Amino acid sequence: MAVVGKLLSWVFPYRIKRLEGKLTKVLEVTFENGKKVLNAGEVNYSYGALHAIFRIALNKANIITNSPSNVLILGFGAGSIASILVDEFGQDPILIGVEADPVVLQLARQEFNIERFLKLELFNCTAELFMSDTIQKIPSNKFDLIAVDVFVEGVVPSSVMNINFLESLYKHLNLNGVVVFNEMPVSNFSDEDDFSKKFKSIFDESEIHLIGISDTPNRIFIGKRKN
Repeated sequence: MAVVGKLLSWVFPYRIKRLEGKLTKVLEVTFENGKKVLNAGEVNYSYGALHAIFRIALNKANIITNSPSNVLILGFGAGSIASILVDEFGQDPILIGVEADPVVLQLARQEFNIERFLKLELFNCTAELFMSDTIQKIPSNKFDLIAVDVFVEGVVPSSVMNINFLESLYKHLNLNGVVVFNEMPVSNFSDEDDFSKKFKSIFDESEIHLIGISDTPNRIFIGKRKN
């Protein structure tokens, strides 16, 4: 049946499984163009359009050249960012994944074979709780790369866009470490809006990129710690 689904998905998306998530009403595992993806309603969570955006973003952050040895992924989903780093970029870092929705983690294990990431440790909690509390309990809690991909049905919570959260990201970067922060598609962009100013004020070097495969791109923030 999976083979038939893959073939049909080149004509139209072929749904494999549909569940109700803890944070979202609908989670769907679907074949699209021969690939298995995880969607929440109209929003891609893993391995679809968002995967392509993060591949570009991580390239812009020079991840292949810098070869991070330990990585924190806030908003792990079904493992899309881990897959880019390990399967596509050939990296072999220690991975810490944080995902708030236990149903997403269930699907990640059942449908997306995240057990292949042998150096992965997962935490089922919000990014905010992890950064404010749980991270203190991890022996090695500074990272070469922190990827932030936190949203609920296309909306980034304000709690991960405030100055305290950004300061905690900076605090837990190694020297020359980098944060790649995904802001979901927004129709109006400005490099001088409130969040842009906050981000630039925290990181020693920062870049803002518009990346997308549709008319409304994602805004990607790249911040570096040099001091």
